[in-house]
Amino acid sequence: MKAILIIAHHCILPGAYKGFEEILDKLHHDLPGTRVASTSLLDLENDLRTLLREDVESVTLLPFLLLNGQHAKKDVPRVVARLQAEFPQIPISLLPCLGDWREFGDMVVEGVRKAQRENSQSTTGASSQLKAPQARPHSSSLLSIELNLEGRNVLVVGGGRIALRKVKTLLPTGARITVVAPQIDPEFENLSSKGEAQPQSSCLVILKKRPYESLDLRGVFMVFICTDQPVVNAQVSNDARARRILVNNACDYLDGDFIVPARMDFGENIAVTVSTQGRAPSLAKKLKQKIQAEWGDNLADLEKQWKQAKMS
Repeated sequence: MKAILIIAHHCILPGAYKGFEEILDKLHHDLPGTRVASTSLLDLENDLRTLLREDVESVTLLPFLLLNGQHAKKDVPRVVARLQAEFPQIPISLLPCLGDWREFGDMVVEGVRKAQRENSQSTTGASSQLKAPQARPHSSSLLSIELNLEGRNVLVVGGGRIALRKVKTLLPTGARITVVAPQIDPEFENLSSKGEAQPQSSCLVILKKRPYESLDLRGVFMVFICTDQPVVNAQVSNDARARRILVNNACDYLDGDFIVPARMDFGENIAVTVSTQGRAPSLAKKLKQKIQAEWGDNLADLEKQWKQAKMS
């Protein structure tokens, strides 16, 4: 299998990777059978080494950079040279940065011409301005699914009560849960394995009492952002999106890829979920309480009747 690794600048601003993600999606669509991955300049060496350890026959690197400066001329080639020596059997090719592509210059010129034509056709008389980016539209309806997380690596960033609730929700799924935060609620100790030296498969929860690092996302399938620090939340979100990892942002549901609906279990086989599409959590809580109070006994009896009928 051939692989493409795109290298972007590291950025913590929300939405910074939008255009980058669109290119990744197009490459996935137009190059079937090719592994398409992404990394940042900070994570290049670790991510490239991980990729080379997989079943790949060659790797093509694309520096998603405009200027042929320090990173493009020295930093990236230096990393490539080290890893090519470490994995001599796998060819690594380094493409020029985007600013050196002739097609890129043509695209810029055409974009300027198009803007000039639009401005000349304008009848408002106002001075030309770049259009402000539109806010991300809210999905009219989210897809409700039940996801199998057994054996999957799930990262929770944050150590407060919100993170604790997320972890308690995740525990029954059989996921491998890691919590990272400078300060961790003492109640987490009752959920975690005693000592990180144990095999990961025997751990309920692994606690890392320190600030989040980009490398925490290595091998992660899903991440829950549960901090009260906007800068940290933005960094985790952008790091995860650059790696195509599913994101749940407890502080900004519009920033995430999914939400977790309120869930009620009635016996072993009946689960009822309530969702307000992330717009009204307090309403979802009231609906949950109403269902539990008015339907709880009937649903539990219904499951008992089903079991009895099944056994007879």
